[in-house]
Amino acid sequence: MYFDLIGLPPQPEEAAEFLADTSPAALANLVDRLLASLITVNAGARYWMDVARYADTAGDNADYPIPEVHRYRDYIIDAFNRDKPYDQFRARADRR
Repeated sequence: MYFDLIGLPPQPEEAAEFLADTSPAALANLVDRLLASLITVNAGARYWMDVARYADTAGDNADYPIPEVHRYRDYIIDAFNRDKPYDQFRARADRR
């Protein structure tokens, strides 16, 4: 679950906590906790920024900062934090 949802392995204490939980809801509780974490939000936002080929600089030989591009990054992270529906996310992003 950790690799799928946040892209990182669990900390040793997190793994021990999960293994010690013998309740039938242990996996569901773990998924809920991971989905609620800020790390998951950042991982989801990072995926969309990769799809959009987001970069703070122009790259190649002209590696200069792009003014105001951080607003798009901040919008994506905020949309994931607010659990914004895809159709509303796309509509707002298309207007930029």
